[in-house]
Amino acid sequence: MLTLKQLRHLQVVIRHGSIKRAAEILHVTPPALTRSLNLLEDDLGVQLFDRSKNGMQATEFCLQIRDRCARLLSDIEDLVHEANLYRNLESGRINLGIGRAIRDFVLRPVLPDFVEQYPKIQIHISEGLPGELIDGLKNRQFDVVIAGSSGLDEIEGLSFQCLKSVPSFIVARRGHPLENHHGTSLADLFDYPMLAATELVATHPMRQFLSETSGKTPEVHILSSDYELLKEILQRTDAWIPVPTPQFAADVEAGELTVLDVPDWKFNADIRAIELAGRARSPAVAQFVEHCMQRVDLW
Repeated sequence: MLTLKQLRHLQVVIRHGSIKRAAEILHVTPPALTRSLNLLEDDLGVQLFDRSKNGMQATEFCLQIRDRCARLLSDIEDLVHEANLYRNLESGRINLGIGRAIRDFVLRPVLPDFVEQYPKIQIHISEGLPGELIDGLKNRQFDVVIAGSSGLDEIEGLSFQCLKSVPSFIVARRGHPLENHHGTSLADLFDYPMLAATELVATHPMRQFLSETSGKTPEVHILSSDYELLKEILQRTDAWIPVPTPQFAADVEAGELTVLDVPDWKFNADIRAIELAGRARSPAVAQFVEHCMQRVDLW
């Protein structure tokens, strides 16, 4: 009878094309792995691999069932995941992916209070670019991703919960040539270097807004999620940056930076919790997302 272990063996051998390499990854002996595949072929009555000195080449039928087997294994993993959640309602672990551009002003007001309130919940945080985070989510590396407006809406298989729609502003140094220029246009801004904390891919809402409103394609001169570095660049050059209002707010209030008067700039950054559609949310993740919702007024 076909087993989940055999399907896992099948996936690894397809991926690496070698019994020896697959056996190392699966921590089994090559003869044991060979027997497992032979039994699977006998059960199905179909040859799954063409064997040669060069390795294991998946047959056409094997390639046809590869994605279905992967989905089946993912479904089983989700069933085990949900059973673990049900058994463990008062504690747990959160594997959290977070966008680099929003890391500081999301986690700082949320995480210390959350840990104080739920000390038994483990939290493992990884930051990354939107594409990296979504790949991690699909590979079950993350339970939930917290990210900003990054053009992810068209990706299938995801669910989104908006935590906060945060206004943003254009920030530059004190004494910037446009500081006392009332009614600065977006086109005027592009005469100076643009900084950004996240990559403005073609589908990114901010890129689309800038292009449609200014008639120019935005070109980012410095891309970095290190806001301290961006702040230093702002203070020493005529660069500018669009940022959510919580970021650099204290620096603006202290007079170290200034907000430029750009009437056409009306862009909100949506901070969202992103999960796999149809996957049960653990009590720990539910508590964390709820805590984020309770703290959004502080952002």
